Amino acid sequence: MFARRKRSSRNPWKISILFLVVIFLIFVFGPLIWRIQHMKQARSVYDVSIVQEDLQWIENKGWLNKLPYVKETKLWVALNTGSASLDVTELASYQDEKHHFWLYLYYLPKDGRSAQDVLDKMSEGNLKQLAKALMSISNGKPEESQKLLSGSNLEWKELSIDEQTLRHLIMAQAALIRGDRQTAQAELQAAQQLNPNNPAGLSLAFDEAIGDGQWARAIELSRMIDAQTWRPTNVLYETKKAILAVREGDTISLSKSLSAIEGLHQGDALIKYVNGIKAVTEGDLDEGKELLDQAQKEGLEGELGVDAQKSLNQIVERLKADRSLQKVVAEMNEKW
Repeated sequence: MFARRKRSSRNPWKISILFLVVIFLIFVFGPLIWRIQHMKQARSVYDVSIVQEDLQWIENKGWLNKLPYVKETKLWVALNTGSASLDVTELASYQDEKHHFWLYLYYLPKDGRSAQDVLDKMSEGNLKQLAKALMSISNGKPEESQKLLSGSNLEWKELSIDEQTLRHLIMAQAALIRGDRQTAQAELQAAQQLNPNNPAGLSLAFDEAIGDGQWARAIELSRMIDAQTWRPTNVLYETKKAILAVREGDTISLSKSLSAIEGLHQGDALIKYVNGIKAVTEGDLDEGKELLDQAQKEGLEGELGVDAQKSLNQIVERLKADRSLQKVVAEMNEKW
């Protein structure tokens, strides 16, 4: 009986010690767990600014930077913001397909050969098809891109939500280039249903508004995009924004956009493209044709190259029509 009393008298001490240990662990790890969950939530809705704030908090904690999820999130932020601090060596050290795809996304806009090398190493499957479709759309080949991404949505369910969203966005962009507005809208809606916060969806909606001549909506979307200050400078967006400024007669915004474009890849060709559209808008078809032709000869790429060629074709037809009309008027004047 005495032994039982002695053991029972120790139990409160054990419970107290256990309670103190639990409190200590909550005090030490509670803020970290909350911060990681907070960061995961922000990342899932593409709230990059919040993710950056959480990473800054973690940065000051030293050893926490070695956590695998934290290291991956740093790569995710650098990739989405176009940061020069992205550790390419670390990204390349991952051996899974998702990170190979990330590396491919990093190289595609700036180094086609390296992007192709990464693509060649990827395993055959839907993710590789998605990567190929991205390259096709960047080269101005919408039909090829759509063919690569064909099939029912069920066939693509193995991809992550972000990757499935990207598939719909690529198909929407391909449809826009081909002038198929109905398909473009359907694919954009499918992408937004999967992930309404994906910033690429906002960019494509802006592109669609420009293509449809919905200038007021384009201005609204442009403001929303510009409010996401973490975004890297984007060739297509800045060029379309310059076109919007031309249509609106906003010389200040046009000047800012042209300054941004000047330092980008193919900056000279892009400026000629914008000025060519401006000349056509002002009724100077010959000047517009010359500038657009120069832009094409400088190798204007992707969707903008396709747009420039379409504009050139339309100008040629209008010039032919104008000259035919002038000829008819001249002949009628001679008869009179």
